[in-house]
Amino acid sequence: MTGFFDANGDPQMDPYAVLKIQSNASDTDIKKAYRTQMLQLHPDKLPPNLTAEEITAVTDKFHIVKDAYEFLTNAQYLTARRLYTAKMASRRAEYERREAFLRRQQNNTHRSSS
Repeated sequence: MTGFFDANGDPQMDPYAVLKIQSNASDTDIKKAYRTQMLQLHPDKLPPNLTAEEITAVTDKFHIVKDAYEFLTNAQYLTARRLYTAKMASRRAEYERREAFLRRQQNNTHRSSS
């Protein structure tokens, strides 16, 4: 499994999706989601009958959740967080422009064929 950050220190995953929260979640919601997942994924809380592969997978997920939480809450990542937010907003705007264009094309096609 790949880590949360790439070689440049940029997130490879959506930190909100990792924590299973909305992108407009409050600090309290972020902390609650983090703690809930940590309780489930903490190595000391794992059942004793897991295989080595299962333990490795859960440990990897544990670190990804920890890194996502750090990314969203640690002041060290403030600039990266702002860049990530801007990039996601840009992607969302581009998607919405593309969808509007396709809807207009589809409407024009239906009108011209009538």
